[in-house]
Amino acid sequence: MFTRSPTGEPKKLEPLKSNSGPSLNAVPQQPQQRRAAPSEPGAKSVIGNDLKIIGQGLKIISQGTLQVDGEVEGDVGGSEVIIGEKGKVTGTVAAERVIVRGQISGVIRGVTVTLQSSSRVEGDIHHMSLAIEQGAEFDGRCRRPADASELNLNLETGKPN
Repeated sequence: MFTRSPTGEPKKLEPLKSNSGPSLNAVPQQPQQRRAAPSEPGAKSVIGNDLKIIGQGLKIISQGTLQVDGEVEGDVGGSEVIIGEKGKVTGTVAAERVIVRGQISGVIRGVTVTLQSSSRVEGDIHHMSLAIEQGAEFDGRCRRPADASELNLNLETGKPN
């Protein structure tokens, strides 16, 4: 039914060759859609609620906003990380801004951390600014360093930015 190519590489698509003259059957070209680059403002990456990502030493790092609506067993980072109401992270969450609506079991490191009323956090929070809404569940310790550079937000190197 399905076969695998021996090289493991997908076949390259050949561009359509067009004649230089107009054709009655020619299909007008659609403008190309452009995906937002991760560094553009407003760029958002989403881990959907139907995804479960598990990996030993796994690190998911976004340059922009990352929203987790599914389940991740590993570290998550970005400039802004939002854990949705159905989202669950087991590992470190590090970002300039962290908004938690779901569950986190692990360390949170953020300049601004917000635990909304539907959140459940089990682990320590390292922050410069912390907001906890009524109804949020939090079991851990809060730590506010003297300087934001001590937050250790860079998951790639494990060192401060």
